[in-house]
Amino acid sequence: MDSALESLTMAALFVFERPIDKPVETIRRALSRALVPYHPIAGRLTVGEHGLQRIACTCEGVAFVGASARCTLHDARLTDRRPAIPVEDLTVTYAAGQYQKDSPPFLLMQVTDFSCGGFTVGVTWNHVITDGVGMAQFLQAVGGFARGLSSPSFVEPARVDSALTELPPPIITMTKEMVSRNHNEYPNSYITIPMSFINRIKDDFRRSSGQVGDQNATPASCTAFDVFTAAIWKCRARVTIGAGAANQDAPTALIFTANVREQAGAKDGYYGNVFTFDLAVSTVGAVANANILDLVRMIRDAKARVQHTFADGAAHIADEMGGRLQGLDGYNTLYVTSWWNLGLDDVDFGSVGPARIMGNMERKVVPACILCGRKDKADGVAAMAFCVKQEHAEAFHSELGMLR
Repeated sequence: MDSALESLTMAALFVFERPIDKPVETIRRALSRALVPYHPIAGRLTVGEHGLQRIACTCEGVAFVGASARCTLHDARLTDRRPAIPVEDLTVTYAAGQYQKDSPPFLLMQVTDFSCGGFTVGVTWNHVITDGVGMAQFLQAVGGFARGLSSPSFVEPARVDSALTELPPPIITMTKEMVSRNHNEYPNSYITIPMSFINRIKDDFRRSSGQVGDQNATPASCTAFDVFTAAIWKCRARVTIGAGAANQDAPTALIFTANVREQAGAKDGYYGNVFTFDLAVSTVGAVANANILDLVRMIRDAKARVQHTFADGAAHIADEMGGRLQGLDGYNTLYVTSWWNLGLDDVDFGSVGPARIMGNMERKVVPACILCGRKDKADGVAAMAFCVKQEHAEAFHSELGMLR
């Protein structure tokens, strides 16, 4: 786990359409009970010997806000493509005055009760305490207590694992370089890539891969993540070149996260940070003019390196950082993270899983997308996007609108 993550905060907004009894009080009590086995989350970040930061189990607690809204979820359009209430209004932020202090809590939670009986749970956390998998594990424990289970059947939590393999230095260096960038005002938007486009590209990829090599071999396949990410990368490149914000020959990097608990040998129940970055590198002009299938292949190649992270996979990152990525403009970077398969969709406080999950980043250090909608949605692949400047937003959405 790298201390650079202290400056990176994440937020998730869970929208629940079905009511539960007194959601604010029920979830507050459940949160208190879950913090007993997950007591490091109730601690604080302190500075130890040699200036090294560490997590102190001080049991000072977390921040909790109960709120109520006079409107319904339908009025707020929280399950529509363009919500009327932004994520920021339903989550607590560290930027709020009461949290501008030396040792803020690791977790901030807001539960908002709507007049229809539905409710939202906004969770903001300091990435230094846990990643998405760990937060899903913790919130599932909170949900178990909220449902009235005296001993929820969650895995035994562990925040310390001395046998955990250290991430290679190039990955730590890239993490520090990205996280240490200044905040940028990239506006939030909830976007959807149509399934008609996703499925067409997946079919084209299958057919094209079947024409190469052994004709008897099973054609390779690509995923919705691959197609979505390739499309966003291409659309951004076209917009930035068209607006004169990027030179065609300038380097561009696509960075995405991957869970490497298995490769690192993490024990079951470990809820610290066990993820890595991998990347695809090109020039802005090459991405803007590329066939979408070629970009999908680049992303698949980058994903294939993840399993070799602790062998020679990190060498690729070191080579690119010392070569083609020297002088990389932060605006020519695209960071994509997927919340699929982390367990967030399984968070249940007593009204089954969420109807929608939306993500946010308080500090937007590089253009980014969070795939946070259910991947089995019939209308398309959904994400929270903050990947272009305000002056490029209209052109970016026009590019997305041409994906059919």
